[in-house]
Amino acid sequence: MHAGFCVHLATGAIAKKPEESYARVTTNTRRQPFNPTFANPGTVWPLFAVQFLSGAWILTQMSFFPIYLEEVLRLTPFILSVVVAGGQAAGMLAALFGGGLSDTLGSKRVLVIGLAGGAVAALVFQSEWPLLVAALWMVGGAMGSLQTLGGSSYLTRAADPQRLGVLAALFALCMTAGGALGSPLAGWLLDTSGFRLFGVAGVGLVLITLVVAVFVLPAQAAEGDSSHQPTGGMWRMARRPAMQMLIGLRFLPTIYYGMSGILIPLMINDLAGNKTTVALYGTASLIIASAAQLAAGRAADRFGHRWPPLVGYGALIVASLGLAFFSDQLWGVIAFGILGAAAAWSLASLLFTLVSDGVPRAEHGRAFGLLHATWSVAMIGGALLGGALTRLSPGLPFAIAGLLNIGSIVLVLAFFAYLGRGGGATPALEPVSLPAVTPD
Repeated sequence: MHAGFCVHLATGAIAKKPEESYARVTTNTRRQPFNPTFANPGTVWPLFAVQFLSGAWILTQMSFFPIYLEEVLRLTPFILSVVVAGGQAAGMLAALFGGGLSDTLGSKRVLVIGLAGGAVAALVFQSEWPLLVAALWMVGGAMGSLQTLGGSSYLTRAADPQRLGVLAALFALCMTAGGALGSPLAGWLLDTSGFRLFGVAGVGLVLITLVVAVFVLPAQAAEGDSSHQPTGGMWRMARRPAMQMLIGLRFLPTIYYGMSGILIPLMINDLAGNKTTVALYGTASLIIASAAQLAAGRAADRFGHRWPPLVGYGALIVASLGLAFFSDQLWGVIAFGILGAAAAWSLASLLFTLVSDGVPRAEHGRAFGLLHATWSVAMIGGALLGGALTRLSPGLPFAIAGLLNIGSIVLVLAFFAYLGRGGGATPALEPVSLPAVTPD
């Protein structure tokens, strides 16, 4: 069943054609204003609290871990990229299993498992042995993948699909807000006390987040076991045209994000000569990304799901090319880096609406598993590509990323054309009639 129809099944209204129902849903979505009361505060808002606390650690850790590898472990940029890519590889493997687990065990359990393992992985800053650091970073990548899958599928199952644009933006906003608060504190802590105390603080914060998830976040019933799923498994889902286009839309911008997360902090650190500037850049980029996410989600709910992604991918292309041309100027790296962060995070929140349009609700866990595995592959590719090409020219990796993302524009147009022809969730539909949604 189409994700947008799930909450309306109890009404008993019947639609004669999937294409007609899809058109009426998107019309209704554009006209309905966002009202937070449609989201059960007992389920969604505790999830937002978990996101905020997770962002305060995850986003700051991502910014400073490459610097830790460079300054403390004395790794070269290429070896540094390999270590970071190892975490993404572990996350990819975890995503392939975690998506199915969230559909069978429930989203909360997968989220809790990820947080528990994340507390162990946060010990990464307590070691100066490269192999142990790499191993803990891989554990962190796997556990972070489970956190992402659990939280994402929890949201799409708890939220009203017609308000999912803003709720997804708030979901992402909570993480970026946590990162915006945590980044300057982390910069100050690192400049005054070093990486070891920074790591201890991270362990404590993850444990607090785990307590909130276990005791405050309500449990959700699993959507069903594999014997009731019409898809035949995750690999069969991956062969659907809509899912393949979603994979492409996830892959291409993540190439940029994979290289930017490593290269931009290093570029700013080299150009500015201090970590405080790196921290301030992280705060500024996350604040602006937060506003961009909320605007993108509101636009998706008000005007439909087609145009916000097109704008987001266009902004990402501009940011990539700007970084390519101004890679030796501090102002250029900061300005276009912020633009790229805003575009990337907005596209991440808009992905929820695309999944809701193209994937049945009962299969959201596996869909997010495939997409997160795609994200991991792209992060590996982006990190390795960035590490290799930056030795030739600092701006060359971003030029390549900008050119690649021209393909994203084509995929967005193709995706919505496919949905308009009655595609999307249709291949996975059970033999039941679809309910109509009465327009305003």
